[in-house]
Amino acid sequence: MRANKWFLTAAIPLLGLWGCDSSQAKGPGSETTNGIVATVISDGMVASYASVTLHKADFISNDTTGTVVVPNYETDSLGGFTLEDLDTGKYRLSIALGGKLHSEEISYSGNTLDLGEITLEAPGTVSGTFADGNGETLASWIGVYGLDILVRTDSEGNFTLSGLPAGELKIFALSEDRKSVVADTNLTVKTSKTCSWIHTDLADRSSSSAEDPGSSSSPEESKSSSSAESSSSSELSSSSSKEFISMVFEDFEDSVSFAAKNWYFSADTAAQINYPTLLSNYWDAVVDNSDRNGHVFSGYFSTEPGGYVIFGTRISTEGIDMSDLDSVTFYAKGSGNLRFALERWESTSSDNLKAWTKDLPLTSSWTRFSVSPTDFQLPEDDTLSTGWESVKKTVTRVHFFATSGQEISLDDITVYGLTF
Repeated sequence: MRANKWFLTAAIPLLGLWGCDSSQAKGPGSETTNGIVATVISDGMVASYASVTLHKADFISNDTTGTVVVPNYETDSLGGFTLEDLDTGKYRLSIALGGKLHSEEISYSGNTLDLGEITLEAPGTVSGTFADGNGETLASWIGVYGLDILVRTDSEGNFTLSGLPAGELKIFALSEDRKSVVADTNLTVKTSKTCSWIHTDLADRSSSSAEDPGSSSSPEESKSSSSAESSSSSELSSSSSKEFISMVFEDFEDSVSFAAKNWYFSADTAAQINYPTLLSNYWDAVVDNSDRNGHVFSGYFSTEPGGYVIFGTRISTEGIDMSDLDSVTFYAKGSGNLRFALERWESTSSDNLKAWTKDLPLTSSWTRFSVSPTDFQLPEDDTLSTGWESVKKTVTRVHFFATSGQEISLDDITVYGLTF
């Protein structure tokens, strides 16, 4: 290890104030007292001299430079590290090297905790808005508990947290003086993807105070006992509060998740599927796309007049109440037209219900579409649509209909307003 670096040892309780101390920690394999041990891998090789940071899990940063991980230790030449003489409690361990990261919340009980091999991954992004209906900013600073990043919202309440480690993170919003936690929520950040936190019409939360930037106490110690719970996305109690938590329903990056949803790509009698040719393996149609910086679904077909193909999945057998739906967004390209539908549909049912949009023209360029309940056709406007009111409490399927074209490509299907 390099002698000119600062190292992380018994001074961990003071990291919220000082960030490091001068006591030296040992690498894996040496005789140590109890601590946290791991080896870091990046691109299949040991991650030598990677930046390592350990904060209390409820740590709130004061660093406004936008840096995600401010190191207070580094791995050795073999990618290993040991953090010794720690107090028991919950921590967030973060590691970074060459633009790739790993971060996880861990519980340390006082015994040796061997995390094994840790693999660094490409980062993701969280973006969103904190503003009321009049454009008044509701929070001035956005950060992540346990990480060093803290960014300021713009004049309209917009923000972007870039370079975040993939995984479960808890995002918080602070007042202008950085002494009050306005709100917080849990989000899942995915590699090379952007998820959103949109929070509007927030009630006053001046009683929920965060860590004083000049104090070494943790936010949990200085907040009122109910503030963390009352600011979570699922328990906002004020009638004037409205928070849209986004759920990335499908980003086509995980074959296991894709298979679990049982996606299908089928054609009616006036259409034919040309690709994927093996209809039992629809993952064959999930391909890498440089324009989208990841994987997308791309299906190819041919139709006669009036024919269509469906890309869809059954999300429930009994039906999901989607009354709180704000919108569904997705990226699409191809040819012909697309219609998005939420349905209560079973092949043998006599009371199938459908809410779908009008034709959405597809082009050869990726377009972001946003569908809200008001975009679904009314029965009087389209005899094939029974309307949103008829289906919203018992949605069983998500469908994309493609007509009069040859390609439908989709990416990043995101639901706002509810999770399921």
